[in-house]
Amino acid sequence: MARPDPISAPFGAFALPAPAEWLRRLPTSLPLDALRRGAETLVRRALMSSGREIADIEVFPGQFARLHLRDNRCEKRVFAGAKTWDNAERAEIRARLAEHDSEDAFVFVDAGANAGLYTLSVLADAAELAKPVQVLAIEPDPENRRRLEFNLQSSNAEAVTVLPWALGAEEGEVWMSACGKNRGEVHVEARGEGKSVPLRPLAAALAEAGIERVDVMKMDIEGYEPLVLKTFFAESPRTLWPGMILIETRHDAAIEDGAAGLCLQHGYTLARQMRQNAILVLPDGEI
Repeated sequence: MARPDPISAPFGAFALPAPAEWLRRLPTSLPLDALRRGAETLVRRALMSSGREIADIEVFPGQFARLHLRDNRCEKRVFAGAKTWDNAERAEIRARLAEHDSEDAFVFVDAGANAGLYTLSVLADAAELAKPVQVLAIEPDPENRRRLEFNLQSSNAEAVTVLPWALGAEEGEVWMSACGKNRGEVHVEARGEGKSVPLRPLAAALAEAGIERVDVMKMDIEGYEPLVLKTFFAESPRTLWPGMILIETRHDAAIEDGAAGLCLQHGYTLARQMRQNAILVLPDGEI
C-alpha cells in the first residue's frame, strides 16, 4: 500500500494508532511541568523510534496540525508537549486575551509564523474564552507557509490573514535560506537562487490586513527584528504600536541589546524574561 502524500493527503492520513495517541497524550496528565517535560522526551523518542516523520494531531483544543517531526524543532517539541511548549510565553498572551473586554476583536500578529503553532494556540484560547479574534500570520518561506495554511485549513480557522512576505525596512525582494535541519531557522538573504519573495515593512503588512490596532505581536524573524522595528517605530503612529511584544532574546548578551533594547528605548517595559524570549509591554495609556 502506497504511503500517503504529505502534501496532498487530507488531514487524518497520518493519524496515530489509538495506543500511540494515548501514549502521546499521557504527559499532559502529569501534575508538574518538570515531570511532563521528562515524560514528553521519553514519549517522543518512543513514538519516533520506528522512523515516524509526520503525525496528524489535535495540537491544541479544537486546533489541528500536521507535524513534521524531523526538520522543524517547534513541530517536534509540540508533538508530545503541547502543555509545556513555550508555555510561559503562551500564558502571557492568554492572560492579555482574557483581559480584553472590548467588543472589537483581539488582534494578534504572528510575524514569522512558521507552521502556525502560536496562531493555533491563540485561536484555541480565543475559542475557550469566547473572545473575538483577528490574526495576521506573516510567513515568507514557501514550505513553512504551506504547512501553516494546511494547519489553518485543517482547523477550519477563520479570521486569519496569511501574508507571504518577508519583513524588512523597505520594499524589495529577498531569498529564503535554510539553516541546518531546523526549518524554524530559515532566514532572509539579500541574494539567492530560485524564486524570490517580497520584502515589505511591517506597517505595510498591517495595512494590507486592514489592521489599525495590535494587541499582541510575536516576532521571530531570525535577526531582522531590530531593522524592522526601528523603521516601524520611526514611521508608524504610536496608536499602531503593539500593546505587547513577544520577542526572541537568546542571541543577545543583555536585554538592552538587540530588538528588545530598541523596544525599551521607545517606552516599552520588560514584563517578563524567559529563557529564550522576552515580553515587553507599553504602559497603560501609552498607546
